[in-house]
Amino acid sequence: MAILLMLAAAAAQVPPDGHALFNERCGGCHLQGGFGTMAIARSHSGEPALLAERHPAADLVRAVVRNGFRSMPPIRRAELDDATLGRIASYLAEGGK
Repeated sequence: MAILLMLAAAAAQVPPDGHALFNERCGGCHLQGGFGTMAIARSHSGEPALLAERHPAADLVRAVVRNGFRSMPPIRRAELDDATLGRIASYLAEGGK
């Protein structure tokens, strides 16, 4: 029983992956049908509109998140810490993998 509790505690400490974090923190705007996805579709006709399919550079993701861009407001570190942003940026840069 003690071993099961230790394994459960260890599993609870594993940070979520970039995909889960993206869906949780960014998905409201950047998944199918979201405002951010529609805005990208309008401004980048003929290119993928889903952010996870665009393969943006991790540094670009960090800059846009922290500074905002067009209709996207800046996201403060108090709202999204650097480590979490880094995992999301890496996930997007790797093409949603």
